[in-house]
Amino acid sequence: MTEPSLTDQDAASAERRHNRRHRALMGAQIIFRNGYCSMSGQILNVSDEGALVKPADISTCPTKFVLQPRFEAPRNCEVVWRRGDTLGVRYV
Repeated sequence: MTEPSLTDQDAASAERRHNRRHRALMGAQIIFRNGYCSMSGQILNVSDEGALVKPADISTCPTKFVLQPRFEAPRNCEVVWRRGDTLGVRYV
């Protein structure tokens, strides 16, 4: 029996990622419009360069925002990809 192969998209994602992501599962706030708007979300995993985020409402989540984890320092982010109800973000 052969092992399943990566799809082209999975392979491309794996090649672009320089640092390994670590499971996080922590609450966070997504802050945008110069701090006047926010929504809740969850950080599913993190690396030194970015994170996998599940916002409360993906349809209204902007492409640039401040990600404020519950117990860590805030990070400026930009969305790299959207898939289903999750976002891949890069720290800027």
